[in-house]
Amino acid sequence: MKKKNDKIIKFHRQIHINIGVIIFGVILIYVIFHVFSFLTSKNITVYEVNEGTIAENQEYQALAIRQEQIVTAPVAGDIFYFTPDISRAGVRTRICSIDTTGEITDELTAGASDVVDTEALDLSRVSSSIGTFSGEYTDMDFQKVYAFKNSLTAEIQQLSSEYLLQQLADQVATASSAGTFHMLYAQTPGLVVYQTDGYESVTADNFTEEDLDPSQVTVTDLKGQESVTEGQAVYKLVTSDHWELIAEIDEETASKYEDGEYVEIRFPEDQSTTWAQCQIQQKEDRYYLILSMHDSMDRYASSRFIHIEILSDSETGLKIPNSAITEKEFFTIPRDYYETEDYYYVDPQDLPRGTTLQKPDSQDSYLVGSETATLQGVYNVNKGYAVFKQIDILSQTEEYTIVASGTSYGIALYDHIVLQGDEVEENDMIY
Repeated sequence: MKKKNDKIIKFHRQIHINIGVIIFGVILIYVIFHVFSFLTSKNITVYEVNEGTIAENQEYQALAIRQEQIVTAPVAGDIFYFTPDISRAGVRTRICSIDTTGEITDELTAGASDVVDTEALDLSRVSSSIGTFSGEYTDMDFQKVYAFKNSLTAEIQQLSSEYLLQQLADQVATASSAGTFHMLYAQTPGLVVYQTDGYESVTADNFTEEDLDPSQVTVTDLKGQESVTEGQAVYKLVTSDHWELIAEIDEETASKYEDGEYVEIRFPEDQSTTWAQCQIQQKEDRYYLILSMHDSMDRYASSRFIHIEILSDSETGLKIPNSAITEKEFFTIPRDYYETEDYYYVDPQDLPRGTTLQKPDSQDSYLVGSETATLQGVYNVNKGYAVFKQIDILSQTEEYTIVASGTSYGIALYDHIVLQGDEVEENDMIY
């Protein structure tokens, strides 16, 4: 019997590499790494730097000072007003009447509530006013339309009152002769105002600190009174277009103004603007800004305190949120160890603390880290990691800051910076 050949040759099993599995594994590791990095990293927001402008306007509740005369009743009786509130009066303009018996006033009051036939009125003045306004009107004057409407209403009201008085001419003549009916006329030209507040005698020379407190104002409505006593105020006449606004300011603000210079102011109530001449007045340890004007008085004649804005020069540059601004400490090294001037600011990562510098052509040396200083800046993340960039602040509000562009070691337009400046450090990776 033949013997079987027991020699068996064994072949090693070949390992088959599955490329798909490898690629899947790499992708899985990549995804896990980034998910982990995202979950453990800080929630950082990136902001793109843009150009912007900030105007440093100062706002005040200013005390209005005018040349005002209070006219009082010569006798007691019922009162009737002919001239509308906040309207111009010339010499001998009929302002109001006082009736000691009340008979004529009752008829005037009853007639004023009736509808007057406009054909009975002389509307030539009204037509003339409308023609003048229409000829001079532009779209830029739209805010004046409402003022013009009020002016027309007042003019028609005055014409109506005059018409009623003509209808009662005989009764008025009889009562005037008997001394029971008194007509009050303006003795000087001015603006008629039917309210008082106790500030009529305050001037830019005699005002006090308490006068600038709006809570101290108590307004009395004169036109709401139906009867008056002898010596009681019946109307107020503002006799000049010159008026002043007074606001308390701090010493630093006072140093920015010079007596006699002009500033532009805006009235937020209607967004109108005008120019005023400045004067700084110091009383004890307080400073006051006095603004003198010759226009716009009519619009605010019924207000003792007026909200104003002083329009300052605006700053233009790179606009960044205040939250992006942070500080970083640097070593300071005297420049004469390099060049001239004062100091170099050196990042501690670039030059370790304790490094000794030898001054050129001298035996003097300087130990790095012995003096430090802090600079303001932001973290630039254009390359994916945080790099501190110094900023030069031009202007600032509660939310934004304007910084100079084109500065050495600074930021540029469209740079990307960290919005939360205090939450990152130099070289932090930003995902």
